[in-house]
Amino acid sequence: MINQYQAILIVLMLLTCFKTNAQQKILKIPLNAGKTYLKVTVIKSESHLQNGQVKINISSAATVSKTYKIEAGTGGLFDVTVVTNKITNSIASGNDQFYFDSDSVVNSKSVLATAIASTVGKPYVFQIDSGGAIASVKTDYPKAAIDTVFGFTGLEQEDLSVGKKFPLIADIRSLKNLKIGEKWSDPALTANGETVTEFWIQSRAETVTTIAFSKTITNLGLNTQSTGTYVVDNITGVIMQRKVQNFTTGYQTLKNTSYVSSRSSTITENCSVVN
Repeated sequence: MINQYQAILIVLMLLTCFKTNAQQKILKIPLNAGKTYLKVTVIKSESHLQNGQVKINISSAATVSKTYKIEAGTGGLFDVTVVTNKITNSIASGNDQFYFDSDSVVNSKSVLATAIASTVGKPYVFQIDSGGAIASVKTDYPKAAIDTVFGFTGLEQEDLSVGKKFPLIADIRSLKNLKIGEKWSDPALTANGETVTEFWIQSRAETVTTIAFSKTITNLGLNTQSTGTYVVDNITGVIMQRKVQNFTTGYQTLKNTSYVSSRSSTITENCSVVN
């Protein structure tokens, strides 16, 4: 049987496969300087691993709270300060359990706990243009002590590099002429595999538009089917709600041992203006 640390590493490696980032054409979005948004993300998952007679069931849950403060920058840009305010995490596998709460005293002997704690309370600053694209990185996220720690905590290792869409914002105005049910695709090829995403307008109201998506990810021996919705503010383009369901199957290798793996997860994210 594998020990607790190995079980935690397995589920962390599996969690890195799930990212949902809608990308559309860039148009000017009327962001409001002086606004602060609070985003709360809840992730729940069940994983099943097998190698011969060895079967492992792993459940995990994470809640992450972040604030995004938007301020006027120079040259028509916006400075966005991102702070992770609170993280709670739990992993259970048989009699083995791991729990982390950023409001509690951190176990300094735990590499995983100290790595997660290092992301809490520190401001990271990005400059974005009026279309929601990252123009420059003023204070970047640090490298994680454990490569998969951001997937575990809900702090996915998003590509927050220059030119990429800032994850709080969608280009809703570029979709205003699309009819309900009309679809478009966004294929992407990375060093680790291929991602094909199909989007469509599910509904449109006076204040918000709901975008649905279906996504297929082939990445390092794991195949993921992902479906979900974004609820986007029609004026600002801010993603106010995100719901995602993922199902992954494939093979996972850890310390030269291959496991048949399957995993289901749900992600629920809500964003609100706090001032």
